[in-house]
Amino acid sequence: MKPRYWFLVAGLAAALALVIALVMIFSTGTGPRGYVHNHYTRAAHLDIRGDDDNRAYTSPDPVTRVVADITRKWRPQSQTTDASGVYLRYSDDAVIVQPRQRGSVIHVMDVDEAYRRYHGHVGHYWGWIGTHGESFRGRGPGAGK
Repeated sequence: MKPRYWFLVAGLAAALALVIALVMIFSTGTGPRGYVHNHYTRAAHLDIRGDDDNRAYTSPDPVTRVVADITRKWRPQSQTTDASGVYLRYSDDAVIVQPRQRGSVIHVMDVDEAYRRYHGHVGHYWGWIGTHGESFRGRGPGAGK
């Protein structure tokens, strides 16, 4: 082969490696959703019906240990606990960890859907949820007009 073909072959190999690396990065997911997916057992039979974005997972560990594990890696914007479980709010997702007979069930869903579904548990703590998961804190008179 002539020297210029080596550059072509090397360029194609580099482009292929980049594509493979990007697929690997984005297929494993990042953030709390990807972390839960990679560290807990998927339990599709526990998904909440009617919510296509919801994913359920299980762990043999108690709720406190699961929450400590997740929050150690991904710090939530808000965390609320009551007798039914622990509710973690992130910018786009919510992670709900509840006790199960042996261990915990973990639901990962869109933060807006979690707010609607669990309003009785999180409404006074999460505040109003905007379209991107931000809390409304007020911006003064005339804001947004």
